[in-house]
Amino acid sequence: MSSPIRVGLMGLNRNTSTSNQVPGLWATKTHLPYILASPKFKLIAVCNSTIESSQTAIKNHNLGPEVAAYGSPEDLAKDPNVDMVIISVMVGKHYMLAKPALLAGKDIFVEWPLGASTAEAEEMAGLAKEHGCKTIVGLQARASPLIIKIKDLISSGKIGKVLSSTVISSFGGLPPGGMWPTGAEYYLDINSGGTPLSIFFGHFLDSFVHVLGDFKVLKSSMRTDYPLVDIVDMSGNVLQKDYRKTTPDGIQILGTLESGASASIAYYTATNPSIDGTGVRWMITGTKGQIEVTTPESQWQMGPPGTVLKARLGRGAEIETIDFEDLVEVKEVNERVFPAVNTARQYEAFVEGRTRDFPDFEAAVKTHKLLDRVKEEAGW
Repeated sequence: MSSPIRVGLMGLNRNTSTSNQVPGLWATKTHLPYILASPKFKLIAVCNSTIESSQTAIKNHNLGPEVAAYGSPEDLAKDPNVDMVIISVMVGKHYMLAKPALLAGKDIFVEWPLGASTAEAEEMAGLAKEHGCKTIVGLQARASPLIIKIKDLISSGKIGKVLSSTVISSFGGLPPGGMWPTGAEYYLDINSGGTPLSIFFGHFLDSFVHVLGDFKVLKSSMRTDYPLVDIVDMSGNVLQKDYRKTTPDGIQILGTLESGASASIAYYTATNPSIDGTGVRWMITGTKGQIEVTTPESQWQMGPPGTVLKARLGRGAEIETIDFEDLVEVKEVNERVFPAVNTARQYEAFVEGRTRDFPDFEAAVKTHKLLDRVKEEAGW
């Protein structure tokens, strides 16, 4: 086996808390367990905002004295022992943290959204191309067996030519419309780059066009139903009333794909769980059959347990439930659980060069531009 890819991880939290409001939780839940388990990667360094923070994270996660501690992205980028940099922090810091690594020619994994704006994403993609960096972006649903199976069913011709696709989804997993957790206020600012539009909706939209192709014609609308929300602590106590919110609670797209198929996508916000517990309901209708995907109210990209794929594969065929998790996967993936498993699958696809199953920076720029188009068509 070839030598493992030597990794520098940015954004690892200093303790092992599993609270959703702890900074660095995503790196702890998803990136770190896979990297430590996989023989294809080796953790070389941790980089947080200070050397002290990195040292504390190394100590509390029992990573050992051989893991270097850095307090700046420039210092991490200068380490000749680091082959690949992983950035798992709030999107507003992606550009400033990624640029030194790109200039140093490091391979790089940046969580989605790639940048706080399309301009940032485009510059990072340009730097990666200029300096020969291999790149990956955390749109992990592309690596999920669900998406792979849907693409295979469509390409097999079993539902015929795709005529239409319809999606209705709640912003499942978000707090009730009138409340928001402290520490995540950036999510309420349409200009922050990390919003319901770019994250919840953006993850699904990337999957949608990855499966069905790009939009030729697109019309959209967005609305904010809860312009004022209360900021609350972990116990639900109100810390600030009537905080201004500028992000959308409802997003609708109606259009025609390059293939000629019609498409409609609607996302809504509700203060209660959906009536039947369904988060995403995605229908794909062809000339011979139909595919339906339903998920619980959770985050699409993570592959929530309870997701069901049904299909009618051919005219007059019976409806069948499709087993989409019948893949043979390596031990390091099989041992991962929700919400980490699709991220592990991305790493495997990256190492194996399966570019269909993970987006690089250039692919992420396309999704950024599509989201810009949605905003522009909606008059935002």
